[in-house]
Amino acid sequence: MLKHFSKYFSFLFILFSVQLFSQEGDMPKPVSTLPVSSFFTSATIKCDSAAVRMKNNNAVAANALYIEAIKDYKKAVKESPESYSANYQLGVTQTKVFDFKSALKNFNKAVDIDSSRGEVFRARGVVLLALGKAKEAMLDYNKALDINVDDMDAYYLRGMLQEKGRDQKPSLNDYSRVIEISPNFEMAYLKRGIIYNNFIKDYVLALNDLNKVLELNPKNNEAYLWRGKIKFNGEDFQGADKDLGVYIKVDSENIDALITRGASRLNLNNNNGAVRDFDKVIELDPKNIIAYMNRGVAKGGLKKYKEGIADLDMAISLKFDFSTAYINRAAVKFASGDRKGACKDLKQADGLNNEKAYELIRKYCKEEVK
Repeated sequence: MLKHFSKYFSFLFILFSVQLFSQEGDMPKPVSTLPVSSFFTSATIKCDSAAVRMKNNNAVAANALYIEAIKDYKKAVKESPESYSANYQLGVTQTKVFDFKSALKNFNKAVDIDSSRGEVFRARGVVLLALGKAKEAMLDYNKALDINVDDMDAYYLRGMLQEKGRDQKPSLNDYSRVIEISPNFEMAYLKRGIIYNNFIKDYVLALNDLNKVLELNPKNNEAYLWRGKIKFNGEDFQGADKDLGVYIKVDSENIDALITRGASRLNLNNNNGAVRDFDKVIELDPKNIIAYMNRGVAKGGLKKYKEGIADLDMAISLKFDFSTAYINRAAVKFASGDRKGACKDLKQADGLNNEKAYELIRKYCKEEVK
């Protein structure tokens, strides 16, 4: 009984004390029970958990965690409006959920508070680019690098932005700088290798970079696609067939991969394999001119001349001025014994200014020319 009475008495004392303060008008202002640092901690934990969800391909759960983290960072900003970290982290998290306009607003505030940090210019550059402001994004990437000459992320982002221009050397230089700073940055090797292949046409350097990517990460499937294409360009058709086969096991509907492997198989005289690849392409894209043309050549190699010519007819009907298709149809017609029809196709290709056509006419159509 006494024990219960003591609890009751304590409650009355607290109640009367509050009333006493209010009567005196001297009650202290309420203080938040959660300091700003606690908002940061909870939000950071949620962001870390979201990153794990994203890694496990659970985007829905990740998005929910980012939204919760945004609420915490907003509370932190409300508590400390002039906090650089609160505004910066809020912007970063808003970027994760593609709320670029809000992120830009918070990055601008962070820059106003402290313009000496390259990270915020780099992050703002990403947002500006997402909002279609490429020039402003480039200025921010440059600013980030002015502040920190070893900011490899800024080099990488600037390299990707510069890829959109005609001159690929600036991108090449930026990716090389990333690799210099971080020799195990696999995506920089991939990006640089693609530039070596597509624009510099140096297949040896391109292959070296793609080999490095797969050394760093043997499961990088995109690297198998590009290494296969590079090997094809370097006329290593066996190697191209093998690498593209690895890629196609994961992505069986990539038209680029199927066409390149089919072309590799044509060069290896694996006409049945080539036909299968081009069949798949046409199933995915019924008006793919390259697939019809190459399947026609493969069927010609299998002595299925009527089917081959029908495919080449289809390619020409889709693109009447496709001079290479005329030359390939001529080859199939020659193989089928239709010399006259073949020479007619070569003349058509010559009329379309195909450089090979004239030489083939001189070599195989002397009688027809007369």
